[in-house]
Parts: sequence; C-alpha cells; structure tokens
Amino acid sequence: MFFLSWRQLISRKKQTLLILLGISFGTLLYVSITGLQLGMREYIFEQLLSNTAHILISGSEKDILPESITEVLYGDNKNVFWRVAPAGKRDETKIKNVQGWYQFLDKETEVLDYSPRLSTNVLLGSGQFSAPVNLIGTLPEKHARVSHIEKYIKQGSFLNLKSGGNSLVIGSGVAKKLGVHLNQIVNVSSRAGLSRPYKIVGILHFGNEQIDQSIAYAHLKNVQTVTQRPGRVSEIAVALWDVEKSNITANFWKNISTDKVQDWKEANKAFMEVIGVQDFSRYFITWSVLLVAAFGIYNVLTIMINQKKREIAILRAIGYSPARIFQLIFYQGIVLGMVGGLLGLFLGWLMCLWIGSINFGFEIGGSNNLLISYDWQIYFSAFITANISALIASFIPAWEAKNLTPMDIIRSET
Repeated sequence: MFFLSWRQLISRKKQTLLILLGISFGTLLYVSITGLQLGMREYIFEQLLSNTAHILISGSEKDILPESITEVLYGDNKNVFWRVAPAGKRDETKIKNVQGWYQFLDKETEVLDYSPRLSTNVLLGSGQFSAPVNLIGTLPEKHARVSHIEKYIKQGSFLNLKSGGNSLVIGSGVAKKLGVHLNQIVNVSSRAGLSRPYKIVGILHFGNEQIDQSIAYAHLKNVQTVTQRPGRVSEIAVALWDVEKSNITANFWKNISTDKVQDWKEANKAFMEVIGVQDFSRYFITWSVLLVAAFGIYNVLTIMINQKKREIAILRAIGYSPARIFQLIFYQGIVLGMVGGLLGLFLGWLMCLWIGSINFGFEIGGSNNLLISYDWQIYFSAFITANISALIASFIPAWEAKNLTPMDIIRSET
C-alpha cells in the first residue's frame, strides 16, 4: 500500500510539491523563529542570573501608609482627612538577621552557595574625568560560584578582589569613560563624603552597554567601609543545585522570615512577561502557517479521491478492504508530513546559520551577531508538529474514502 500511495503522490507532481513547500515553510518558520527567540532568551536569562542568582533575599520594604498613621495618631476616628497623605519608607531597607540567614543557608542541602552583597552609588574619578557607577560589594569566591561573572572578565580576574586592599573591578564602559586601564588607580567618592584610591584589578564586559557603563565590583568589606555601614548587607544572592526548584524553595523561605524572598523569575517579572508574549506570537505564527498547510493537504487528498473514484471502486471490487483503502490515502499524508518536515528542518537550519552570520552593527552579548539556539528540542518539536498537522489533515479524507463502496461510486458517476 505504501508503494501505491507513493505512486499516486508522484503522479500529481505540482500539487504534491506545493503541499511539501507549505509544510516546509511552516517548519522553517518554527525552527528559525524559535532558534532566534530561544537564543536571545538564553542570553537574557544568563544576564539575569548573573545579577540576581536563583533566589534573592533582601530586606522587606516597609511603606508608610496613611491608614496606619491615622490609626496611630487618632485611633478609630474616621473623620480624619489628609491634605497631603504621608508617604515614604519607615526605615532603610536591610536584612535584619544576616548571620541567621548564613547559618540557615549553610545547612540547606539544596543550596549550592550564596553571596552577600551591598550596593551603593559612588563616583569614580580619574584626573579630570568622572563616572557615576553602582558599586556592588561582595565576597569574590562566593559571587563567582553563584554567577557566571568570570566569563565576562576581559582583563585581570574577578578573584583578584579577595587579595585585600582597595581593589576594584569595573565595566568596560566605565573604563572607556575614565580612560583608564588595568592596574591604574581611580578615586572612589561616596555619598558619605569619603574619597579613597582604588586599584583596578579587573575589567568586565557583559555586552550590554547600559550595564557596562554603570557597574563596578569591590570586596564587601571595602563597600561597607565606603558607606560607613560595617556589617551591613542589602541582599543575599543564592544559587541552588537545581534551578527548577527556585520557585518552590523561595515560597517556603517566605514563610519562615519577614525578609523579602524572590526567585529569579519573580525578581525579573517584567522580562518574564515579555518572554510570555514572545512565546504566544511564535506559536501563533507557526500554527497559522501549519494550519494553512494542513488545509492544503486536506484539499489535495479530497480532490484526489474524487478524481480516483473509479480506481478506488476497482480496488474494492478486486478485494481491497476498507482498512486498506484508508491506508492508501493516510500513507500519503504521512509521506507529505515526513518529507515536508525534514525539508523544513534543513531549510530552517540554513536560515538560522544565515541569520547568525549577519553583522547587525550593534553588540549583543559581546558579539555583533544575533544569538541563535540550535537546541535539538527545537528541531524535534518542529518535526513532530509538522507530522501531526499532516496526519490530522489526511485522516478525514482517508476516512471518507474508506467508507466508499463500489455501488456508491457507480451511482455518483452516472
């Protein structure tokens, strides 16, 4: 039956070619769009995890609410109206029991490592030039374990911060603004009025211009000294052995502390919403194209059945069962789905190679080319999707042909 199905397909070369192109085009779109989006997603996720880690613990923000102030000052008096409602924060955001968190995280078997951090805005100066940066104080060995920071170091080493003294790792954009290089000295001025010389022991390059022009790292103790806040920690970045458990683990930790605990997706909610929209658009475009191709398969097979009614009547008359007639038509859909899907995978792979080779003139992740994912799951999903659409489209005409009898065919011909 498979050989007879193949003969019927190649007897209608133009129709078969058009359907194959339809399926191939849908598969090509799926592979290229998914490869492009997942490539960018991997870059974004890596950037987010490098700055957030799997779980982020920070001090809870205590907002000043008009209702709470009214209750404190006037009790249950409901006739109080504020001309200007009180607003702001009750106190500075900070983790209250840092040592308690250290002891807890040391005992947690799911925790790979954790890195305490303290961030502050400072002004870096070199000669007549200055640049405002976000200075992040951390423990170098721990931060290197919870993030991929070493991957982005272009000169020096991030671990040079552990050597002691006033050491600094700055973004490549900051270095360009100040006109400084590795091992040079810059002045760090804080809002507390302190100004101290720091030696540049590393230059990192994330490939994100906004970050590279505004970030610097130092040892946690140095930042605590600059801000005149000894022992202060603003957040703890936690890396788990299994990132998939970050949401469950974060929700559990919320119940045992008053501090703010967020998994990396919750901490970057805006990015996750954008990714959700991208997923919807990708699936919508792909399924729309494959739906059109499926209708094409259905129409071609339906027309073929009408044209081949006499042949079907002869096959039934010489002893072909309804099941074999069903196979005759259904196998054609299988062939169209498999051949069209394989052709689409190859064309999609070529399309990804071509898109990845284009120099767009702007930098993404240290390269001027778009980031493309070649994950095997993309190609597997595309092939399965193409075959499912072909099978569904060929089932209905095959079922109709199966139920045709020689007498029905003769009556319709007369």
